[in-house]
Amino acid sequence: MSKDPNINAELGFRLRELRKENHMTREKLSEKINVSTRFLADVESGKVGVSLATLKNISKTFGISADYLLGITPSSENSAYNQIINRIAQIDPQYYNLLKDIINSYYETVETATTQKSTDRNR
Repeated sequence: MSKDPNINAELGFRLRELRKENHMTREKLSEKINVSTRFLADVESGKVGVSLATLKNISKTFGISADYLLGITPSSENSAYNQIINRIAQIDPQYYNLLKDIINSYYETVETATTQKSTDRNR
């Protein structure tokens, strides 16, 4: 665990923002990352740091890099992508095939529209 107050404050701030952006309660997030709600509150307030295992769990939960959480990188690189990955991770696995069909259908529609625009321009 980090004892550096600057690192703890940065981690706490970014974690709280990610939790709120993803509409998660402290209770729900604490379950996902395997810590107590009280501990999570202390982390978010910058009072304490986290173990490497907890940092890894947070990164996986939000699909975000540990570098971002620690304040090494200024942004969450590919934020929209990470939000999509996070949403997919929350889907019940029984619906993966349906999601795959939706994505394939979207891709085909975009590809068809792009080809049509190209054809129209060449006329």
